[in-house]
Amino acid sequence: MKPLALLRDAGRVREILTILVRYGFSNLLEQMNVPRRLLKVVTSRRVQEMTSGERLRHAIEDLGPTFVKMGQLLSTRPDRIPAPLVKELEKLQNKVKPAPFENMRAVLKTELGRDPEEVLSEIDAEPVGSGSIAQVHRAVLRATGEVVAVKIQRPGIERAILADLDLFAWFAKEIHERVEAARPYNIPDLVEVLREMLAVELDFTSEARSAALFNARNPHFPRVFAPKVFDDFTTKRLLVTEYVKGTPPSAATLEKTKARELARAGADSIFHQIIVSGFFHADPHPGNILVTQDGRICFIDWGVAGQLTRRMRYRLADLLDAVVHMDPEKVAHAAIALAENSRRPDDEALEMAVTRVFNRYAGGFRLSQIGHVIVDLLYALGRNGVRIPRDYTLLARAVICIENTGRQLDPDFDIGSAARPFILRLARERSRPRNIARNLAWTVGANLQKLGEFPGDAQRVLRRLDRDELGITLHHKNLEGFGNDVQASANRLSLAVILGSAVIGSSIVITTGVRPLIWGYPAIGILGYLLSGVIGMYVAFDILRHGRHK
Repeated sequence: MKPLALLRDAGRVREILTILVRYGFSNLLEQMNVPRRLLKVVTSRRVQEMTSGERLRHAIEDLGPTFVKMGQLLSTRPDRIPAPLVKELEKLQNKVKPAPFENMRAVLKTELGRDPEEVLSEIDAEPVGSGSIAQVHRAVLRATGEVVAVKIQRPGIERAILADLDLFAWFAKEIHERVEAARPYNIPDLVEVLREMLAVELDFTSEARSAALFNARNPHFPRVFAPKVFDDFTTKRLLVTEYVKGTPPSAATLEKTKARELARAGADSIFHQIIVSGFFHADPHPGNILVTQDGRICFIDWGVAGQLTRRMRYRLADLLDAVVHMDPEKVAHAAIALAENSRRPDDEALEMAVTRVFNRYAGGFRLSQIGHVIVDLLYALGRNGVRIPRDYTLLARAVICIENTGRQLDPDFDIGSAARPFILRLARERSRPRNIARNLAWTVGANLQKLGEFPGDAQRVLRRLDRDELGITLHHKNLEGFGNDVQASANRLSLAVILGSAVIGSSIVITTGVRPLIWGYPAIGILGYLLSGVIGMYVAFDILRHGRHK
């Protein structure tokens, strides 16, 4: 983050520091060389009795809706942060006071390109839902009389999120450089992932496409569905869908048999999305599912969705097979095949990490634990240098979410019995001779094509070598601190040169008798000495405070 931006957001920086200290993170800030005068906030006894995860969750809630949204998105990355912290971040709730309707109406008018009354015959000023990014109002379309849900982005929220995200990125870089224990988590990289996820969340056309794609591929319609999207009125900051009247699963009043059937239907839908369709709702927690009055399930809020290609699903089959048989070596090989990074990790260390995960399930692995086992494995793999694609982590979260939702409808719900037929289907699909032959033919064809291109590639390299055009590009990593130190040393040296020049120049002028005079000495010479003294005291104070220039 640029210094000018830090100055611009100085008030927000101070607020963040105060909240972090209030929740007991002063030791962390001390390692970042935050001035001690900013660390004088008292930590209450209640906070001292909390776990570190609880303290972080409460701090995020106090930091406001932007940080709450960041925390919620981070909870979808169990491969990068510990399971206890994931569970705490999953508890984050958007307790955001609704914005005045006039403010939202201004956004609505801008996005529609005309007065809302020309499109809507009525719209409720009181929102039916209010979050950190948007709020939802019930309305009626003038042309057709259909009841719709109008999701309007809060005015100025994108600018506020980007400003807070820049501050978050600056804190992340400082923590990564100065706090040794935090380096394995690579927080700056996490922030960049977070930036990409927020960009998708801020674009409502992406959510509209996801909901429409689900409905197009959904074989369980009309029992399970997503709200119909009205594309003509949907923009980046405005989403118009059909209004679905329903209750959360925990508040649904269904007879036991009906509730059991509905829980199974929701689970079947999720596993069909993941294993058959390859496109799935990544956050099907109880708040994103409605049970309608006629006993149907509606998946809402498609802001976070996952996508698995055929090849990714086949690799998932290998991983699931290795997990079911609790074979650490096969899990390690399957995980390396899933990984995004090109550098091969230490096989022995990886197998040891997987073994430690399996030891937690010493009583035997049950398919009903599939989501939790995958989450534990993803974190162990991430800690050992295996970067798993984000969609696999979203998959594990989706399975755990639908299990919790299913148990709200049916306390005896077993996620394993719902998953088994789909896992077997994926395994059978993978082992069909036709599919094996097709994959083999594709692989051989691709390799033959590369082989045919090799002579041309070799000639291009040789020509560039002959023309002295061949070079090596080097990218430095984690040298920001060194660069800052070099810049600081240069600044300090410049001050020393200015100080020496001012002293020498003042000494020359003081002997000339040039008017005006003060106490019989040239005023310019005295002013030069005073300026030199101020600069000298500043440099001395800086050295005593830091030991070296930061």
